[in-house]
Amino acid sequence: MSELGPPREWLMQPRWLPTLRASIGIAVILSAVLALALTWPWRVVEVLLALLWLGYGVFLVWASRREHSGTRLEQDALLVTSGKEVERLTRADILDLRTDQPGRRAWRVQAVHRDGRRVTLLGVPPGELDRLRRWHVGAG
Repeated sequence: MSELGPPREWLMQPRWLPTLRASIGIAVILSAVLALALTWPWRVVEVLLALLWLGYGVFLVWASRREHSGTRLEQDALLVTSGKEVERLTRADILDLRTDQPGRRAWRVQAVHRDGRRVTLLGVPPGELDRLRRWHVGAG
């Protein structure tokens, strides 16, 4: 049996959560259509409530498609995914890796890009900073 190594990918939420949210959205859409079918003849208030409920279901399905955020450590780069945006940071792109605040108050890790901007490594706990620094210098 092989042992699991340290994580190479950190997610902002579990992989199954967007699928669950989309499933709930589909159930909400179906219940809105069913509500419209059962309330015949329609009145204005019922139609407005059903359309509002339908819109909520459509929003849940739409939003769940864009909820894949996290950071993945590859051999030569860090991939930071925020929704549909993917930013690839190679070792040469990163000047430094640091936490957002000193000491125990830190709650996220940031990479200082060579152009001076700070890129938050989504989902990476501050406890992984030393390992990421070793990766950055090529020792790990």
